[in-house]
Parts: sequence; C-alpha cells; structure tokens
Amino acid sequence: MLAIQGLKCIYDTGARGWAIELALSGEGEDAVRRFDVDGPDDAEMLIEAFEDSTSSAFDPATGEIVFAYEYADFGVEDDEDEHQDEDGEDEVSEDEISDDEEKGKQ
Repeated sequence: MLAIQGLKCIYDTGARGWAIELALSGEGEDAVRRFDVDGPDDAEMLIEAFEDSTSSAFDPATGEIVFAYEYADFGVEDDEDEHQDEDGEDEVSEDEISDDEEKGKQ
C-alpha cells in the first residue's frame, strides 16, 4: 500500500477526457498514477473524499484506492442507558421524587 499525498483533477486534451492524478509515496518510492474518470463531478467527489479522510492509500497490486475515516464519540448515549444506573435499574431524578411526594400530599 502506498500513501496518497495528493490528488488533482486533469483534463487530458489529447485523450479529450477527465482524469484524476494521485501523488503517491511509500516503500522508498514516490510515484504518480493517473486514472480516467467519467467527468469533473467524479474527480471532485474523489478529491472531497481524500480531503475528508483521516488517511488514504493506494494498493498497486489491485488498483484499489482506500479512504479511511475516524469518527469521534462525544459521549452520546442512548436514552435507555441514560436513565439506568450501574445495576441496570432505572434511576429517578430528584425532581421526579419531589413531584411524586407532592402528588401524595394532595
């Protein structure tokens, strides 16, 4: 696998078609590979995927381009997990307790 260092969109006037060019490095070599794409929209989609990815690589044996993404978990929990304590029992907030006590007094 070779790390992708950059991508650029090219219009090949000789072939009269669009291409994407990959700048690759790894395993002691630097290389440039060109791949035909259907149009500028496809090239733009690949460039955006590269920019949004946390890492990207090209496998010269298969011709496969891999974009990897890392998503952060900001501690968002399911609603069910939020209301249960460590024993799996439902937790009751102080507001719920005081509301129940007032209803009992009436």
